[in-house]
Amino acid sequence: MKIPFEYGEIVGQTQFINRDDDRARLALNLTGGLNTMLISPRRWGKSSLVQQVAIQNQNEQIIFCFIDLFHIRDEQEFYAVLTKTVIEATSNKMEEWLSTASMFLKRLSPKIGLRIDPVNEMEISFEYDSIEKNYRDILDLAEKVAIQKNIRIVICVDEFQSLMRFNEPLLFQQRLRASWQHHKNVSYCLYGSKKHMMIDIFQNKSMPFYKFGDVMFLKKIATKHWLTYITKQFKSTDKSISKELALSIVAAVKNHSYYVQQLSHLVWVRTESKASKAILKDAINDLLNQNSILFNKEIDGLSNPQISFLKALTNGETQFHATKVMAKYKLGSSSAVSTIKKALEKKEVIDTLTPKLEFIDPVFEWWFKERYLK
Repeated sequence: MKIPFEYGEIVGQTQFINRDDDRARLALNLTGGLNTMLISPRRWGKSSLVQQVAIQNQNEQIIFCFIDLFHIRDEQEFYAVLTKTVIEATSNKMEEWLSTASMFLKRLSPKIGLRIDPVNEMEISFEYDSIEKNYRDILDLAEKVAIQKNIRIVICVDEFQSLMRFNEPLLFQQRLRASWQHHKNVSYCLYGSKKHMMIDIFQNKSMPFYKFGDVMFLKKIATKHWLTYITKQFKSTDKSISKELALSIVAAVKNHSYYVQQLSHLVWVRTESKASKAILKDAINDLLNQNSILFNKEIDGLSNPQISFLKALTNGETQFHATKVMAKYKLGSSSAVSTIKKALEKKEVIDTLTPKLEFIDPVFEWWFKERYLK
């Protein structure tokens, strides 16, 4: 029996819920030449959204290329991966790879190899000195190939904020922007899992990628779509769940995409025929247990004032700069409170852009209240 709920990886078509407006907007942008940056907290489904748009829109005239910056350690490796990705996506024979490389990258003298592994057939590398002198040839490669083949190329870069760990991240961004802003036949979709860092990269006026294109802030999937999905997935495996219980699942994790899938799965696994409140309670306990090690590690990385601030937030406090609140939770001065908030936001623990200050991870919030504070 196929498991009806997916999490921890890019979800397939049957597990992709709604986001019709987001899909339409992103598809129109990327196929029409408008660069797009996706911003949202971790595990809200950005990668799955981009993959779905690619599946629905890729054809002979529109080619999607995917790069994951999380696995790339430096600028030189990025250039090699970018070159490999573009050439492989737009050519299907070794002769074409060599032809494209020699036509557009001859000043870099790339070293190209062939592997037996069918998934990763091509290997390419450059000498450091040649990259420093001719990196623009690599950054403009997709544009030149698109013009030559009369196609549109869409380059999707996941975990884009990972470039901040490169030796000279600002210089690297300047190089990217200087080339990419002139491309007419290539669209760029840049997204990542660190909301705070992504916002700084794309909305800070002093940063190279400021006003690079359309910035999309993903919202949570509406409850009504989750209810339809959960009940349908249970029914597809000859099990059932009431709308009331499905609503409890969604509410328990505050519509967080990853956790709705995970908690639904934990309930489904325990259900023989019809889900119950007792099963849900058991599943929630399991959910907290599964994440306990991770959350304990997160707590270890917080200072005592930061933990005290989270305690105040958990207890429903909203006026953190009030003298009474600062004294009660030993937060120090008003300026200290501001410093704590910025630090927790940078660590992706809280979200300060919402109307009401809140935990980014709803299960961490639950664990913090039910396990850590007791």
